[in-house]
Amino acid sequence: MSTFNRNTLVKVLEILDSSHAQEALAAAKLASAMVREAGLTWDQIIDDAILPRVAAPSSPAQETAQARTPGAGPFGYRRERELSPHEQFFMVLLSPRTPVDIKRKLRSWEGRVLDGDITPQESADLQFMYQSFVVG
Repeated sequence: MSTFNRNTLVKVLEILDSSHAQEALAAAKLASAMVREAGLTWDQIIDDAILPRVAAPSSPAQETAQARTPGAGPFGYRRERELSPHEQFFMVLLSPRTPVDIKRKLRSWEGRVLDGDITPQESADLQFMYQSFVVG
């Protein structure tokens, strides 16, 4: 089983309450992708939430080592493939390292990103922002 960050999933699921339908839909798709990429099912996620497993406490050094494990991406995401533009988009929006002015700019891209209508230059810009504010 891959690394899985439940806290990030919770943050993504909180977006489902958005008054913007496209934002809520994108959050649902991202949450499903996170669960699928972790090799889990929604039944397992819900069961774990209702009856949490008792895990041995980990030290900050262990968490840092796990975060640097090959194949582990930001937010506990598996890195066996490149993220889609809409996944990168939401990772950049969720990252606490992304400046507020960049998040405002990205909001104007949201509909086109979700529809897959971004230009090659915007796609390159999005990938650069992802590398700078999420991975970097």
